[in-house]
Amino acid sequence: MIEIQGHRGVLATRHGNTLASFVEALSLGVDAIEVDVWLTSDMQLVLRHDAVIGTADIRLETMLQAVVEKHPATTTDVDPETRAPSLSEALALLRFANATDVVLDIEVKTDGGAWDWYGHGIVTELSRVLKAHQDEQAVRVRSFDPQIIRAMSGMLPGVPLVALSRESPLRSVGLYPSDPKELVITALATGASAVAPASGILDAGLVAEAHGAGLKVFPWTLVTSDEISAAIELGVDGICVNDVALARQVLGGLGEPLAPTRPIALPLLHAGSPA
Repeated sequence: MIEIQGHRGVLATRHGNTLASFVEALSLGVDAIEVDVWLTSDMQLVLRHDAVIGTADIRLETMLQAVVEKHPATTTDVDPETRAPSLSEALALLRFANATDVVLDIEVKTDGGAWDWYGHGIVTELSRVLKAHQDEQAVRVRSFDPQIIRAMSGMLPGVPLVALSRESPLRSVGLYPSDPKELVITALATGASAVAPASGILDAGLVAEAHGAGLKVFPWTLVTSDEISAAIELGVDGICVNDVALARQVLGGLGEPLAPTRPIALPLLHAGSPA
């Protein structure tokens, strides 16, 4: 079965990393929901892709100050959410939806620099939260930063880990390499069980290298039906997509099994609901 991972929920039609986006992903039917997490100044794990919006840095704000990232710009702004949700709220939503088998795939965000107090703080807090939930909710952790994955491997050995990679002309201690052989070697050394290459560096050689080492392959972010079909033809294990409905259409057309739909409603997401 090829796993459909909803990128920030359903980024094609909703602002990413919002409860509304997660509800839509569950309603359409996904195997996993990919989210991005930062640590705020009051030590809360908050879901947003970019650290800085305007002049405000989420790492220097409290959880209540962290605003939703309005992306993509073409999305109709119908969602009443203004504050970025916490990781705990996303976990609660999955319990409410009876979707504890849907993988919450948590990308730990960093600047890609050397290990520092922030890296230590976010893995410590994330490990604490996931220890309390890993027996009741399917979770996975991914990062571009091998230091994060190595630390999580030691602190929370029961949680699957994913090495994220993108094309980069620079080598950094805080970034996984993009060369297939080096990526696989570094992923194994840091305790990852899967690699997640950017779609631009995905090819048959990378898939063969990873599978030969026992690693799964989860490319990101596949936008068109041609990109999805090409990745499936290469034998990937899962696809991270903006458009969940499109991914289901392509996979269904190929006779692949699909995750069940989980239609739910949250009163707070209805624009007419009282505050």
